[in-house]
Amino acid sequence: MLLLSLFWVVLGLLVGALANAAKLRPAAWVRGGRLGMLGLGALVAVLGGWLGTWVLGTLFATATALWIAVLGVALLPRLMKVVSWFQNR
Repeated sequence: MLLLSLFWVVLGLLVGALANAAKLRPAAWVRGGRLGMLGLGALVAVLGGWLGTWVLGTLFATATALWIAVLGVALLPRLMKVVSWFQNR
């Protein structure tokens, strides 16, 4: 499982790098935003992989990690922006 977890980290880093290339990073993340997206991708991929292992088994865990990483990197920064807007209102 350690090797699989390391694979999910690499997969998440790749998804985070693709999100940086697509400029999905919020404008408010000026300092450290690129590393933040890479870290967010890696973290969400590992969490998605372990969730996929727990729910679906090891056969479908990597596909679950990929899809959850893509959704997390695309939607979590926008969700954080909306939550901060509601808090500052």
